[in-house]
Formats: sequence, structure tokens, C-alpha cells
Amino acid sequence: MQTFNESGDLRVHEIKIRFELPNIFNKFDTVQDELELSDDTDHSGDRESFETQYYEVKAKFNELLHPVVDPPLSRHSSTPSSLSGHNNSSQSNVGSPNIKLPTITVPIFNGETCNWLQFRDKFEALIINNTALSSVQKLHYLFASLKNEAKDLISNLQITNENFLVAWQLVTQRYNK
Repeated sequence: MQTFNESGDLRVHEIKIRFELPNIFNKFDTVQDELELSDDTDHSGDRESFETQYYEVKAKFNELLHPVVDPPLSRHSSTPSSLSGHNNSSQSNVGSPNIKLPTITVPIFNGETCNWLQFRDKFEALIINNTALSSVQKLHYLFASLKNEAKDLISNLQITNENFLVAWQLVTQRYNK
């Protein structure tokens, strides 16, 4: 849920569905209770950390579903389009709200083919097409963005400039079907 929140993908219907998904908090609470009963370790820090993150994410979903619009600072203020790449001329209109675009995070891909195209497009836009990153940096991002079967495909590669293209080709060949 946090990754989706930070992705910048602001489709209201999907936000509503994700917000209404089975209660993650209750599932965590059940599992955490079992863990705490099974050993004598103090897990209060884990519980506190999860609760903090959970309520922050839930608050962000509420914020996205029910935004509070602050009045513009001046009558002629406009907000730059930032990462959107669009010229939002409507923002220069008198009385239009300033919009703060969310930070776009690098997505996580766990090997589920139904999520491949979205992952591929975001990863290419954020990492591969970013000329400020070296191939080694891109490979680090790729390793950090893959989980499960997808990560297993490249897990034996060393992190070198040359191996970024090898790793990306292995992943794309596997999932571009």
C-alpha cells in the first residue's frame, strides 16, 4: 500500500479499492500476537514501527481520497509541473489550487506477470532512461526492485557496469511475452 501511495499513480477508483482491501492491521496484529507468545523477545518496537507506518499510509490514502485544498499564496501564483512533464496552464488561473505532486518511487516487481508492464514502464522511465545514473547504479536499483522469482533470475550476477544490460535482458526476456 505504501509503494502504491508513493508511486504517484492517482487513479481514484484504484485508491478506493486498495483502501478497502482486507484489513492489514488485523492480520499483522494476529501474527504479531502469535510471535510474541512464541518467544520471550520484546517485540514492542516492531509493533510500534508497524503501527506508525500503517497509520501514515492510511492517512495518505485518506488525504488522496479527500484532499484539503489550501488557498493559493498569491493571486498570480502557479506551481511548476515538476515531474509530470505537462504544462499545466490551468494552474496559472486566478483562484486555482496549487497542487503538490507526490514523489515517484522505484516500483517493486515480484515476478507476477500481470504487474510486469507497469513495472517495466516505470523502471525504464525512472532508472534506465536516467542519464545521470551509471550502469552500476542502475543495476543496484534493479536488484533492489526485484523480489522472488524475478530476483532469482539475476541473483548470481556480480554488480558491474557490464552486467546491468545482461541483467535487464534476462528479466525482460523472461517477462516480455
